[in-house]
Amino acid sequence: MTGSPPGILADIRDEAAQLGAAALEAGLAARLFGGLAFWLRCPSVREGRFARSYDDMDFAVSKSASQPFRAILEERGYLPDKFFNGLHGATRLYYQVPDGRWSVDIVIDELTMSHHLDLRGQLEGPQLTVSLADLLLTKLQVWEINRKDLGDTVCLLADHGVADSDSDAERISLPRVAAVLGNDWGFCHTMERNLGQVLELWAEEPLPGAAHDVAAQVRTIQAAIEAAPKSLAWRMRSRIGERVKWYETPEEARH
Repeated sequence: MTGSPPGILADIRDEAAQLGAAALEAGLAARLFGGLAFWLRCPSVREGRFARSYDDMDFAVSKSASQPFRAILEERGYLPDKFFNGLHGATRLYYQVPDGRWSVDIVIDELTMSHHLDLRGQLEGPQLTVSLADLLLTKLQVWEINRKDLGDTVCLLADHGVADSDSDAERISLPRVAAVLGNDWGFCHTMERNLGQVLELWAEEPLPGAAHDVAAQVRTIQAAIEAAPKSLAWRMRSRIGERVKWYETPEEARH
């Protein structure tokens, strides 16, 4: 394998920050999510029991930003997966460093995994990542959630408080969480179940000196979800409950 071009930094964490900054400087609606977004926003995830390594980075971009963001990647030396991008380029793109050390997975406008999260209008602002509320939603929408994702969530809730408005970029917006879950019973059901697992992990492995009590944070979020207005579709789907499968189990794309 050939080495990575000199424009690509040696550490994936530094490179993710550099790419996010390049998108921000260019005025693109392109923001990090996934594990590296948590690493950038949550000091608690950088060391200790929930620290981990990273071998990919995730970006969400608007449709209009997808082409200029691709240009940024290619100018830095990233290689596109032409076959994958030709098949899925309307919704998802895949790039890799030449030496294969890591990859860049890009979703366009929306994230669809166990549930569907529309990110239109949510990919701007002063931060390199999607909002803290959307970071929470991206993690807890996974039905078959693992300890890694639960650990990221614990760190997010330990480091950042919640807020009753969207105005504070350093707090988790309860209105954003409520608006998404109040329209989708399945997403709401999965989120509520996963918040229970967050509580269990926090009880077993609390973070000493955390800025916030994760249990109290979870209870506040649960109360906001309970009080949120529910759409007609939400109410109708809730009557069916678990008699019909409410989540998807998408296979990981292979490259």
